Amino acid sequence: MADWSKIPAEDYASFGAVCKSWYSIFGDKDCGGSGLKSPWLMLAEKKDSDMRQFYSPLTSKVYEIPVPEATGKWCWGSPHGWLVTLGTHFEMALLNPITGIHIPLPSLHACPHLNVPEKSQSSDVFIYKAVLSSSPSSPECAVMIIYSDYGRLAFTKAGQQTWTVVESEYGPVEDIIYFDGSFLAVNMAWEVWMYDVSGSEMKTIHFAPAPVVHEIDETEYEAKYLVEAGGDIFMVIRNLYDTASTDVPDMITWTFSVLKLHMSSKVWEDVEDMEHSTFFLGNNHSFSTSASDYPEFRRNTIYFTDDYCGFLDIPRHFDMGIYNLHDTQIQHYPVGHEALSVFSAPLWIKPSFS
Repeated sequence: MADWSKIPAEDYASFGAVCKSWYSIFGDKDCGGSGLKSPWLMLAEKKDSDMRQFYSPLTSKVYEIPVPEATGKWCWGSPHGWLVTLGTHFEMALLNPITGIHIPLPSLHACPHLNVPEKSQSSDVFIYKAVLSSSPSSPECAVMIIYSDYGRLAFTKAGQQTWTVVESEYGPVEDIIYFDGSFLAVNMAWEVWMYDVSGSEMKTIHFAPAPVVHEIDETEYEAKYLVEAGGDIFMVIRNLYDTASTDVPDMITWTFSVLKLHMSSKVWEDVEDMEHSTFFLGNNHSFSTSASDYPEFRRNTIYFTDDYCGFLDIPRHFDMGIYNLHDTQIQHYPVGHEALSVFSAPLWIKPSFS
């Protein structure tokens, strides 16, 4: 991964081409500078177009800007303002959709232990999630991915030219986040493991045991997410059912459950009130906001998008909405329902100029 300090000046100059699209946004009196700190929903890619639409809940408007570097690629959002992108030849990069700055990551083919196919098809899934530890402006920036059907982990750091495979016997990983200097991963057995990649050798620590959970009869599939909010760790269980390919999307969210980890005892507790927090889950690094900082988002709610893309080789809609933990109701987003894509799922990102 290239160091931020070594990015050529012409890459910064290319931001001028993007600015024209953003002048209209900054001219919006309701948006201004605060709009770029608020989470935005990047909608699915449109066919034969380099333009991407971003929905701002702050202004209730959709903004359209050119993001050609994301065209035809899988993307994962982050709270740092950057996307992680993956092309059909397994080329990876970090991309700031606001500035257009593009930072290549090491080729996946440079690591033979990953067993990367020669070329991907739109219906293939090799990387399931990619998470940044920080903005690439930090010399300590690291990227960790969940890859292969076996839910394995690999990471790379600023200045490195290859990926390091995380050797683990703890089962397939379902989600990863970055928390307090380390990556946390939850596996299919509901256990949480910590991976410290800050030194020359990675350290693996059993962070928390599996919680006691109650099965929901209507559920056919469970997805697990880790979220940090106010210094605490939460595990979110997303319960889905299969429409048996009679409808799109083919996996529909039924309900959510939220567990909070008590750090001292490492015991999980069911939570029915997330207090002033709002969670953002899906095809992005799971993150949270506080209602006091972002009043445009409802407290005690989960904004979710579809992260089950790539399994059907047909254009389809995506399962996404706003879940209220208090009344267990799901409300649909006011935008994005007409977007069809084979692999380009909507995602949450907090836009940034840095």
